[in-house]
Amino acid sequence: MKRLIGVFVLIALFALPAFGQGIVGVKSHDYGTVANSVNEAYVSYTWSGLLKEFGCNKIDSLIISITVQNETDIDSVMWYPCNWTTKGTAVNGTVRTFVSTLDVAANATGTAVLYVANAGVASVLWRGYEGFRVFTRGAAAGNDPTDPNNLKITFTFYGS
Repeated sequence: MKRLIGVFVLIALFALPAFGQGIVGVKSHDYGTVANSVNEAYVSYTWSGLLKEFGCNKIDSLIISITVQNETDIDSVMWYPCNWTTKGTAVNGTVRTFVSTLDVAANATGTAVLYVANAGVASVLWRGYEGFRVFTRGAAAGNDPTDPNNLKITFTFYGS
């Protein structure tokens, strides 16, 4: 009986972290109007700030999605793990580029969840970094800033 209880406790200890996994937070940034061939400004977050804001212990991965409306064509989203110098200068790590085929006409809306090889951004890509930065690139044509159009980027964070 003691052996059975010991095995049960051991299984429970390994299984408990799996039950705590899930969405720990969501952040959105509204870029507003997008022009042709323009890199939109960086959006930056620190892991420590996100952990504090979400009240969680760790972030394991994140998924990026973009939503556009009114004549908008987005080619790519670039995600960089990042550290900052003591003077606040960002030092980017290796980029993970998400190619987007999101191209909507006037008076339309579209959303794309961005994956590379059916995966979001895993924590192995940001090990040793303080946070991350993201920017987007509008296509060479298809963005009508007189409409006006709109781009929103959303990050869904998973962890425990």
